[in-house]
Amino acid sequence: MIAHHELIPSLPVQQETIPVPVFQSRSMHALLERVRRFARASASVLISGESGTGKELLARRLHEAGPRVGEPYVRVNCAALPRSLIESELFGHESGAFTGASNRRIGRFEAAASGTIFLDEIGELPLAMQVKLLRVLEENEFQRVGSNQDLHLRARVVAATNRSLEDRIRKKRFRADLYHRLNILALHIPPLRERREDIPVLVSHFIQRFRGEAEFAIRGVSASVMRQLAEYDWPGNVRQLRNVIHRACILATGEIIEEVDLPAEESPTRHPQKLPEGFEQLPLREIERIVILSRLRRFEGNKTEAAAALGVTPRTLRNKVTEYRKLGFSC
Repeated sequence: MIAHHELIPSLPVQQETIPVPVFQSRSMHALLERVRRFARASASVLISGESGTGKELLARRLHEAGPRVGEPYVRVNCAALPRSLIESELFGHESGAFTGASNRRIGRFEAAASGTIFLDEIGELPLAMQVKLLRVLEENEFQRVGSNQDLHLRARVVAATNRSLEDRIRKKRFRADLYHRLNILALHIPPLRERREDIPVLVSHFIQRFRGEAEFAIRGVSASVMRQLAEYDWPGNVRQLRNVIHRACILATGEIIEEVDLPAEESPTRHPQKLPEGFEQLPLREIERIVILSRLRRFEGNKTEAAAALGVTPRTLRNKVTEYRKLGFSC
């Protein structure tokens, strides 16, 4: 009987400044293959996924894997920008453009040059600024605040959101035309609870990353701890798992981690997820059909992306779609 889980030796200690995604699930393999293909393109990319899934990491991989690798990579947290200064932050300003603007300032779009500008939390951008951003994306030009000179947009635009932009569009909080302009290429990162097979390799990766801070030479986690980690729902996703393993390494009392601290109030056993009304009475095949068709609608009929999000092969999904069409369902 295996009493504990040793480190996975094939995963090296991370030395580079740009982290590499760690995974073994089919859905993440498919996602990283799309990243590789998308990296060569110039079209805008919209990355979606819950908080902590690694959206910025994916944006960096897009930049690093493509022809813009030697150019600047500029990250903008749209939620952190003061509303009164958003336009100046993004596009820059001339001296005297407004009170306090004593010098010319280069904005983030200009600083990105021919590289990549990453607009994180794009869903938090005010509607007035969404109009201006759409104009920039449509015309490939922008102006510093207080200037009449047009500057050419050379950077590739990558945006990310942890919100449902479709829902925000319905609530009139996000422009549909901007959404479609950003969503030329789409990447969706599944939450960790939907790819639990990645948990063991992530645990090993984070132990190797943080073992230098431990009092003991950590070799792995106990079987009971691994079971506990694998069954947890991870509302904070990979970021939360990283923090849990970091803390466990520091507090470990031996070479094998025998205990981890998981927030009880977020435990799925305390707060079980509610199924949509009527789901509990449906047969499994019907639930599967509803989920598959819902995911196809989410990705606007793109079977490759929908299959990756579902964790199945495109061929499997095509077979399901053929089956549903024979039954009279619209796919």
